[in-house]
Amino acid sequence: MRRLLLLSLSLLLFWGWAERPLWMSRAETITPSDLQAHLEFIASDELEGRDTPSRGLDIAGLYIVSHLRRWGIKPAGENGTYYQTLRFRYDTVNTAETRIQVGERTFEYGVGFVARPVALNVTASLVYVGHGWSNPQQGVDPYAGYEVRGKVLVVQAGYPKEVVQLGLDKAEAAGWRSPEQNAQQRGALAILRIDPSDMDRLERIARAWSQRRSVEGLREASAVPLIVASQALLEAIFTGEAVSAAELIRRANEGEPAPTFALSPDKQIRINLSVRTQQEVARSVIGVIEGADPALKHEYVSIGAHLDHVGVARSGEGSMRIYNGADDNGSGCVALMEIAEAFATGPRPKRSILLLWYAGEEKGLLGSRLFVEQPTVPLQNIIVNINLDMVGRSKQPNDTDPRNRYLSGPNEVYVIGPNVASPDLGRWLNTVNDQYLKMTLNPMYDSLNHPEQLYFRSDHYSFVSKGIPAVFFFTGLHADYHQVTDTVEKIDFEKMARVARTVFGLAWELADAPERPARVDVSNLLRQRE
Repeated sequence: MRRLLLLSLSLLLFWGWAERPLWMSRAETITPSDLQAHLEFIASDELEGRDTPSRGLDIAGLYIVSHLRRWGIKPAGENGTYYQTLRFRYDTVNTAETRIQVGERTFEYGVGFVARPVALNVTASLVYVGHGWSNPQQGVDPYAGYEVRGKVLVVQAGYPKEVVQLGLDKAEAAGWRSPEQNAQQRGALAILRIDPSDMDRLERIARAWSQRRSVEGLREASAVPLIVASQALLEAIFTGEAVSAAELIRRANEGEPAPTFALSPDKQIRINLSVRTQQEVARSVIGVIEGADPALKHEYVSIGAHLDHVGVARSGEGSMRIYNGADDNGSGCVALMEIAEAFATGPRPKRSILLLWYAGEEKGLLGSRLFVEQPTVPLQNIIVNINLDMVGRSKQPNDTDPRNRYLSGPNEVYVIGPNVASPDLGRWLNTVNDQYLKMTLNPMYDSLNHPEQLYFRSDHYSFVSKGIPAVFFFTGLHADYHQVTDTVEKIDFEKMARVARTVFGLAWELADAPERPARVDVSNLLRQRE
């Protein structure tokens, strides 16, 4: 009887184990201790905040690649490597050779004016266009009757009251076009802005504007040069005109509407914006784990996390403060490392797993934007993107800091986007979560209209912009966000392991499913925001 009872118990245990999805045992190889070991290196002082570009970011990439090699994960970057290179171009104002001349008067950079570093060497006529905002639908066109192609626009700072009332996000949808858009569309050479609020801080603006960065292969914003004039330069421009510089400045200070008048057609300005160019590089890391199905292995579940943070702050006395970025986004990086190892060292699902550690997220999603513009695998074969960004923190008991009020709890994680671009992702995630760790999946930020706009602020958005469904895992903003206090000892590694295991399970199920997740066309929603 005892032998029969033991046999029955063994069979029950076997059947119960057999009912567990295959991936669960692999998920449990993701451990808090391994996560901590990786993060203590990635978020160490020696990596100096992993700025893009920087030596610390390069070392972090090498660390990840060394582990990918050891786990047998194949390179999926450029030219058979593990890397995709961001080539930065830095344009810096050459102040010694930059000047503006009006009549017989010459104005030096930083004193008479400041300008964004876009090279320009012209002599041109000036056209005053008030605030420079237009709306053909409402019959508002300060450019009517003027030929502005090949000329310099003189624009009053500020906005028409209608734009202020609508807000900038809704103004474009209502037909409003900014001075920069008008200048680019109408062929103006530059914008010279009347901005009393900036006249008192030209030196500070000169430092902020002294360098312009662009990345090869990425479409950048308008390159129409923007100049902020000093009062002395404005007086030279408006001498003898229908309205004086002093009156324009007074109107701007008091919020009065810009006047309507024409500058003398023979009034000209000589602008020489001299720019020096330097180049640097930073690298994203990309690996692939090949799927087990001969046909479906050519499709990919992509999982990504940004590798960079914001670097260091140096004082004039030579001291240095390091922004270690343990949560942002050391946590996502090392969670992805553990997920990669779990996939690489066990059985494989049908589809391939594409692993991406992006450079340049903090500079404007640069690494993920470059990847979707110049993909190293066919973009149409990527069925989903899973994003890990700040997944390491929990709200502590008795924490009354209002900056931490939206930190998630120890068994809670925010999920952003699973129901926006696909009707299937949310269902898959709920199934995985319900049968495994049963975390609280908080949808608070899962909206295109949430005030924090987190849906648009991390690397998954680059994929969504190309029609690829995505889900973003996030544990919440906190007092240490982008501060030197974002350090390893504040990380909840037990929770990180639960998040990483849940992501592993979701990725496995999507990679092993017979069908891709369905897609919803969100292009119209995204266009309204641009």
